[in-house]
Amino acid sequence: MIDHAINYLQELLLEWFHYPWIVVILLAALPIVEARLAIPMAIKFGYDGIVPFLLGFFGSSLFAPVLLLILIPFIKWLAKTRVFRRLGETLYEKFLHKSRSLKSGASDAKKMLWLAVFVAIPLPLTGVWTGCAVASIIRLPYLKSLVSVVGGNAVACTILAVLSALFSETVINYIIVAIAIIAVIIVIALIIKAFTGKKSAAQTDNDGGSEAQS
Repeated sequence: MIDHAINYLQELLLEWFHYPWIVVILLAALPIVEARLAIPMAIKFGYDGIVPFLLGFFGSSLFAPVLLLILIPFIKWLAKTRVFRRLGETLYEKFLHKSRSLKSGASDAKKMLWLAVFVAIPLPLTGVWTGCAVASIIRLPYLKSLVSVVGGNAVACTILAVLSALFSETVINYIIVAIAIIAVIIVIALIIKAFTGKKSAAQTDNDGGSEAQS
């Protein structure tokens, strides 16, 4: 059943984008899943050797230069809107929580090493998107952030490519399904928390300030 579902998904994606390498790069560029899904999918498409690594690494690193500049400002903008306020606050708090394991006052060298190791862990929510957001929060300079994020991503992609090459097709199918399910659960959990959760302390203070001024 899983085999048929993944084969159907492959056919559907190929019908939309025509070329397997485009599909792999686009999957790698998606938040949460990134190369963690793209590299196993590249192997499913028949790519071998260094190709799955190259496609996964390129796709997942592609938007890092832009994400470092706009991701956190965009999330802060969301937090100021009426409709997406809680979503923006939830995302920011999630990234802020990730950064708290780094001691305040750490040198740029320690920040770079910590960020690279964080991104190098091949798990959902430790990839390029989260790494770029955390880099902005800890105020690591742009070029140092880019080197750390891309370097950590190279390590993560290497680990994923080696492990995926060692697994059988059946195991790869289960990995693809597991990553997809985890991604869906994370998205649903974020949405539920954003729109049904309690107000954060910052939001409560802002609301109180607005009422006092009116």
